[in-house]
Amino acid sequence: MIEIEAVVLAARPNDGKLAGESQEPYEANIDIAGQPMVKYILNVLNAIPSVTKIHLIGPAEAIARYEGGKVAALEPGKDLFDNVRLGISAAQTECVLICASDVPLVTKPIMEDFIHRCLESQGDFCYPISEKGDCDKAFPGTKRTYVTLKDGSFTGGNLFMVRKSALTKAWPMVEKMIGYRKSPLKMALVLGPVLLVKFLLKTASVAELERKVGGLLEMKPKAILNAPPEIGVDVDKPSDLELSRRILGK
Repeated sequence: MIEIEAVVLAARPNDGKLAGESQEPYEANIDIAGQPMVKYILNVLNAIPSVTKIHLIGPAEAIARYEGGKVAALEPGKDLFDNVRLGISAAQTECVLICASDVPLVTKPIMEDFIHRCLESQGDFCYPISEKGDCDKAFPGTKRTYVTLKDGSFTGGNLFMVRKSALTKAWPMVEKMIGYRKSPLKMALVLGPVLLVKFLLKTASVAELERKVGGLLEMKPKAILNAPPEIGVDVDKPSDLELSRRILGK
């Protein structure tokens, strides 16, 4: 069994689209069907034997209650990228799983399958993508950001796995790609004019993107295809919160 450590990002203040839905100071603690949102992903990770430690990043007043067992609290940095870097640096395993705190629909089987496929791919940077048809079927009417490629229309997930040894040279570009994860056009601009044209014509393929990104990063990126739609449901607006409460309240 390959051991991995996980990083859960839980530092985001509740001052955005969800502020009118809850008085909690931090989004991670917003109630969903009787428990804080972040507890769902913590419960999943705690139940997976190969996940040996969970670095929970957030202010002490928000996350101290979750410490114990596998969970260790880590004070946040200045922004999202700083928090990802802090979490990866704190991990002692070669493979590190990075998770958002707002993915309450992800289950243990979904997470275990994602981890298995990442390890099997031998990728240095593994990122899940879900097909639009699957998302529409699972969650009709839910709005997500999609990019249309030669292979189909996809949305990205809210977790990824990296190999620490491959990150030294790649980090500046990884930071850009993480930042552009919800802006397909910006992501395509990073990849150069030829691929940008193909991207706009919707003739670029997943394999082409992997090769281009791999060259830029000097590492092996792998898209984890046909990821379950639940991975793509991040609770960052009222409609997502309502959907999660409806599903998890059953």
